[in-house]
Amino acid sequence: MPTRRTLLSGLAAAVPLAAAAQSPFAFSGPVTIVVPFPPGGSSDLMARLVAERIAPALGRGVIVENRAGAGGRIAARAVQAAPADGSRLLLANTSVMVLTPLAFADAGYDPAGGFAPVAGAAEFAAGMATGPMTGARDLAGLTAWLRANRERANVGVPAFGSIPHLTAIAYGRAIDLPLTVALYRGGAPIAQDLVAGQIPLGIGAAADFAGLHQGGQLRLVAVTGTRRAPGLPDVPTFAEAGLSGFEANAWNGFFAPSGTPAPAIAALNAAIVAALRESEVVRRLEQAALIAAPSDPETLAGWMTRDRATFAPLVEAAGPMQ
Repeated sequence: MPTRRTLLSGLAAAVPLAAAAQSPFAFSGPVTIVVPFPPGGSSDLMARLVAERIAPALGRGVIVENRAGAGGRIAARAVQAAPADGSRLLLANTSVMVLTPLAFADAGYDPAGGFAPVAGAAEFAAGMATGPMTGARDLAGLTAWLRANRERANVGVPAFGSIPHLTAIAYGRAIDLPLTVALYRGGAPIAQDLVAGQIPLGIGAAADFAGLHQGGQLRLVAVTGTRRAPGLPDVPTFAEAGLSGFEANAWNGFFAPSGTPAPAIAALNAAIVAALRESEVVRRLEQAALIAAPSDPETLAGWMTRDRATFAPLVEAAGPMQ
């Protein structure tokens, strides 16, 4: 069951009859954006910023539904099985749409055949964070603590087969210290346990840790990618911190069930792209270490194709996933 529902701007009743007659949608009622992770994380922020702004453009209410669990598989299966009319969208990231299906033979959904790309949304780095348990201020300090406390070398990640999980594997190999991976339901719960001193290390979307890092409750010691993340100018990339091979970033985008009519896809894309181009939205996303990247469906499909080719060898090298 969803953990939280938020109804934003129910405007359908205010739409003139002439506009309603020309609607590209064959359903009445709201559009639902399904987020595969709990409230409080970067995907949740993205969904709510967009939902609030597309409701007037679509002439109907927009609901954000958090359906967390199984690294996004529960949400993806639900949206793939939903009516193909534009009434339900999935806000999914690289892990959900590329890595999980590569890592799990029984993911239960088909990113290529089960979904229609609607709009690219943002690009973001994965971040490595620590908290009071280690007291580390940088990657070298964290590495030293883990080597001195091998029995407590645990790392929280939001999904098996995700970029954070692959990053954890690669980091453990780079420092010659296998890490025990703990699966969480999203980045926000990882951050909570880091602050509480329950785990020494967490890897997730840098955006999920940005606010607590800026407030001093935890410490981001490195981010993936070839440049520092927006909103986090004091956090080095892995390469700057002394480790190469962590250049890959992630993205998220909006998807509808396969078979959704082209006019509905076009209307949704136009509304989402316009929302993501608003200066206030760009500013809010940058504060959370997200780079707005509004795009058409074809570009989003291209991201998926490119990353399947890029990450397939890495997932295979990582070995069987739990």
